Amino acid sequence: MSFRRADCASDPDMNDYLKAVPVEPEEPPTPAESACAEAQAWLAAEALAAPPLLTPPAAAPACETRPSAIIDGTMPSLLATPAEAPSEAEATDDDDVDPPFASAPIDATIEVFGASDDQAWPRLDADLLLCADALSPPADVDCPVEALPATLSELDDRLGGAGRIRVAIAVAGDPLVAGPGRSLLAALGPDRVRVHAAIGPLQAALARIGFSLTDLEVLDLQRLGPPGVLARLRRGRLYAVCPDGEGTAAIGRLLEQAGFHQARVWRVSADPAVPIEALLAFELSDRPTPACDDGYVVAYTVGADGSSRDWPGIPSTEFDAVLPEAARLLALAWLQPGADECGWSIEGDEPALALDWSRERPEARIHCVGTADDCLARFALRHHAGEGLLAEVDGSFRGLATLPDPNVVFLRAGPEFTQQVRTAWDRLRPAGRMVVAAEHEQSRLELMQFAHRHRPVHWQDLTVSLGDGAGRFELTAASSVRLMGWRKPARG
Repeated sequence: MSFRRADCASDPDMNDYLKAVPVEPEEPPTPAESACAEAQAWLAAEALAAPPLLTPPAAAPACETRPSAIIDGTMPSLLATPAEAPSEAEATDDDDVDPPFASAPIDATIEVFGASDDQAWPRLDADLLLCADALSPPADVDCPVEALPATLSELDDRLGGAGRIRVAIAVAGDPLVAGPGRSLLAALGPDRVRVHAAIGPLQAALARIGFSLTDLEVLDLQRLGPPGVLARLRRGRLYAVCPDGEGTAAIGRLLEQAGFHQARVWRVSADPAVPIEALLAFELSDRPTPACDDGYVVAYTVGADGSSRDWPGIPSTEFDAVLPEAARLLALAWLQPGADECGWSIEGDEPALALDWSRERPEARIHCVGTADDCLARFALRHHAGEGLLAEVDGSFRGLATLPDPNVVFLRAGPEFTQQVRTAWDRLRPAGRMVVAAEHEQSRLELMQFAHRHRPVHWQDLTVSLGDGAGRFELTAASSVRLMGWRKPARG
């Protein structure tokens, strides 16, 4: 069972390419869509929480210097140091002076395009070219050429210092999946940024076996590492895995480690001269790797016999005292958490619902309130959860003040329940969802009192009785769980 929001506007589709056309702005891309980036080191560091490219107008003067990397050493820098910028000594003499903003507002108009050294570049009508390290700009470029900054923050600085000029950014492959094109478009809008689609090596490889980027989920082994890839190998899904330096055989070993020995896989390269191999996961790890192992592995994580090792919900027997699977699955069905949303999970020492949530949305940032770091790390490793889980040791309602405002909240009634649910509701963002589970008479009474002030959109009681299959064939005493769900009104 896959938990998806009813609003599918955030799902990637073929209209991604229309985001480059200057009409109405589209919804900003999710971090999961950036996982297709080919070899951009800056994107790996910023994939989970990319810093905003737009900075507010600086109340204080801008920084005295900004990074600038000129390739040939002869092009003059376009950055100008403001005469009124305070010196380093002046800044350190007064402890009350706030640090300046990282950069000035971006006034440049930007063209982002994909290029390849073995194909002719398009005609550049720009005052500055920022070029990826993997590319060699042609000799007839008649504007200053600089290296594309290594991080989004450095790119923010460079564009903020460039002023009102025309900037061209060249990346290797498709700029909609590699490079800063999508982030720039989301931050500055189509009036300031134009992204010209191109064919990347991953798209060329997938086309050879009849797939497109919208058909599957792309996992970058070099960026995610083996634990991140394992966390994303879910039930019955199609993946394209970008290998790291160890080659495609390492992906076969990961599939076996995840229990998908019989998964059907394809080893395919963008080069049409390299043959396509169709085999099973265990064969992929056993076969000799090609001499030039720079292809991709496309894997369907269902066994050849149609079986799947995964199922919705971690069994309650994995924990000491948690909500039953039925209550957790119903709560997640009401919450419909998205991969790009921030969430709170207030469960205490055993955040079972947060683990279910993270297994379905590995990229989601989930604050586990009342959970110790070592305990959460142990659970996440055992159950192949995503890397977005964050432990918040302080489980009191006062500890919620330091957390970012959530889009999604799950709360299991416990100590300070009344203060926690009020704080969570007040902090919930517009159009956010909150689900509360109450298992005892006092907490159910307090939940009803809150419901009289804020009417829920969902309300259901579950009666659960656990069976013991190892011993006598009998059920335990029935227990009741009351679940209520709310949706915050959208702003405007």
